Amino acid sequence: MKLGTTSWLTGENFLDNARLVEGRADFVELLVYTWNQSMQAKVTSWLDGLAALNLEYTLHLPTDRTENALAAAEFFVDSGFPLLNMTLHPLPGWRKVHWPDLMALENLIDRVVFHSRLTFDLTHSLLGRALPVHYHPHIVELHLSGTDGHTDHLPLDDVTLRRACPFLREELLVCFEIFDPEDALAAIDRVRALPF
Repeated sequence: MKLGTTSWLTGENFLDNARLVEGRADFVELLVYTWNQSMQAKVTSWLDGLAALNLEYTLHLPTDRTENALAAAEFFVDSGFPLLNMTLHPLPGWRKVHWPDLMALENLIDRVVFHSRLTFDLTHSLLGRALPVHYHPHIVELHLSGTDGHTDHLPLDDVTLRRACPFLREELLVCFEIFDPEDALAAIDRVRALPF
């Protein structure tokens, strides 16, 4: 099992955030919220530095438009930058597009759509629609954060951790989408300490 954090811990700079967790996390989820010339230039400037770190990476594709998500996916494929997974929200028109093989579809609070590769956000499920049991074998990445029953992306709590335990397995990527470095690293330490 590989444990990671989001790249948004102290702001948008992927490299600064990755340096914060190097040595404690196995991977960083590069959170790309949109895709335009400015974002592409920033990402391009960070890639060599990211590749030099002792980390692996996943990619959360843009959530604003299908066209931007596809452009970001194609940029990373063309760049040759190694990724473990790409997470996509089920944006309007996503089915009409040819996605890279690494794409995994994420469940949202109000929307669960099947795909052969899934990123399962447990907190989205706890706050909204449950993921059907027959989808579980298709989970390649698990997104975790705490919840108070109304909000997600909080520090990991005991109840959410207990709900996550049945999903934890050797080949799974587990990304803590907690937007605070101390809380994200504490969650990694808690899961690493679990007896498996």
